Amino acid sequence: MPSFNVRFIKTVCDDSGHEHRACQAAFKVDANSLTTAAQLAEADFCRQKGVRDWTIFADSMELRMPPALPPAWGG
Repeated sequence: MPSFNVRFIKTVCDDSGHEHRACQAAFKVDANSLTTAAQLAEADFCRQKGVRDWTIFADSMELRMPPALPPAWGG
């Protein structure tokens, strides 16, 4: 089963008005598809924060497959 690295991001402004992306949570989700991974991540994030809507704490969600490991050296 594929796994996805998930990050929930909130865009915030500093005192000079510049925007910065702040990670609100990061974790790994095992799922068969990107859609399922997003649904599981949303549910997990909401459970962790004790809310019904993840957009209270974050503006966006990033899902990425972890990079593949290089082949083993030698034989």
